[in-house]
Amino acid sequence: MDIRQQALIERAFRELERRHQKQRDSLVDFIQYYFEHEKKQELVMNWHIIEIANRLEKDYNWEIKRLIINIPPRALKTELVSKCFPVWCLWKNNQLKFINISYSTDLSQSYSWEARDYYKSSTYKKIFPRSKPLKEDKNTRQHRETQDWWQYYATWSKGTITWIWADIIIIDDPLKPKDWESDLERTAVNNNYHNTIKSRLNKPSEWAIIIIMQRVHDDDLCWHLLELQRQWLWEEREVLKIPAIMEEYNWYADIWESFFEKRFPLEYLKNMQKSDPVNFSCQYLQNPIAKESQEFHEEWFKYEPYPWKWRIFTAVDPAFSKKDKADFSSIITWAFIDDRMYILEYTVWRYDPWELQDHIIYHIKKRNPEKVWIESFQAQAIISYWLKNHLQKANIYCNIEEIRQHSEKEAKIRRLIPLYRNWLIYHKPWMSELESQLLKFPRWAHDDIIDSLQMLYNLYELQPNTKTNNFNLNIEYDYLWRPVMSNIYNNNMI
Repeated sequence: MDIRQQALIERAFRELERRHQKQRDSLVDFIQYYFEHEKKQELVMNWHIIEIANRLEKDYNWEIKRLIINIPPRALKTELVSKCFPVWCLWKNNQLKFINISYSTDLSQSYSWEARDYYKSSTYKKIFPRSKPLKEDKNTRQHRETQDWWQYYATWSKGTITWIWADIIIIDDPLKPKDWESDLERTAVNNNYHNTIKSRLNKPSEWAIIIIMQRVHDDDLCWHLLELQRQWLWEEREVLKIPAIMEEYNWYADIWESFFEKRFPLEYLKNMQKSDPVNFSCQYLQNPIAKESQEFHEEWFKYEPYPWKWRIFTAVDPAFSKKDKADFSSIITWAFIDDRMYILEYTVWRYDPWELQDHIIYHIKKRNPEKVWIESFQAQAIISYWLKNHLQKANIYCNIEEIRQHSEKEAKIRRLIPLYRNWLIYHKPWMSELESQLLKFPRWAHDDIIDSLQMLYNLYELQPNTKTNNFNLNIEYDYLWRPVMSNIYNNNMI
């Protein structure tokens, strides 16, 4: 090849690189372009793809050394992390070495095969025209290398890797579904991480390990590593948790919305949750529930119709901060008849004092409780004062009582276990947040509803046996607290 031909080829390379600079600089733009021009299909974009891609780019730049991504299945996680990301990194560092680990060798090798398809495609050669061919003797399903020494090695989560080193290790679903409940299998995966996988990094203090998976158990690899970090400040990790139904507000999706409405409509997710709440909580909400470690069980939940004669009480556990990780305020109204308790309604969210007061008044107007107990501690005591003044001015009678609890919260909540076990507590099927807090207790961050629930039961036991209500008055109010439906005596409308 003479100098003139070399110059023409160099000019063509520079033109292709200039034309595709956007795809070269952005992982999201690269995978979008690849889907459109190579697969001839549109990549349905969503905010979670952008979030994952941003974390991966930080991994490449060594800004994140240990990354955990928990995300529902069928959300393009493997396409982006195990197939696309390693080959996109090539043009930035053509000697970068990857190890991809999954729960089976066949699965991991299938990812290697599809990563090779990315690399050998005509679309890839347009974006990265200087890419070198794969070595003939290192182009197997398990081990691929280019002439520049870029490497992609595929293995399984319990295998040994004695002679392979890596700069970035990707662990994509280390446990197969049928092994989730096996203590032996989970322990083998956790031990192999420490004994084998971690030692394969070229520079353990600098290079990256990426774990991407659905939560499958409350003692899976994610929990195991985060618990070590919490107890021993060992290997600090960044966690990107993406539940199928949003539990917290973020810039992309509101609370209780589907994380990916185009692919997973909210109604579809709710039907899945009803049909299999335990599996849905693990794989889709990323909040695992281990049957053997549950303190409350779904078979204890009862949904029988409510009776006509009852006593009604309301309990309020206030929390005034509206920050993302602050506790929730909780209002819960119960009906009691003899030893049985029926949850009529609860309200839980982060409210300022004025919003909380409005919601307490809603419960009072709608349910007409005998008494409202408000837990008062330091600044929280002011809500009782404001509420009493407001009710007095509105000519609404209700007995407001301030209380303080001193014993340990978890011990108090555990007093509800015999009541649920003996089917003395009833609630409505749509009260999924209540059920979720019971099933995940005490491992979940939020227990505001069940904390108010135990407070209400303990206080009810101290009340004298007065005359019960003989009917159910159900009143609906608009946003100005004007009644829009009144004098309804149909018990089924609760």
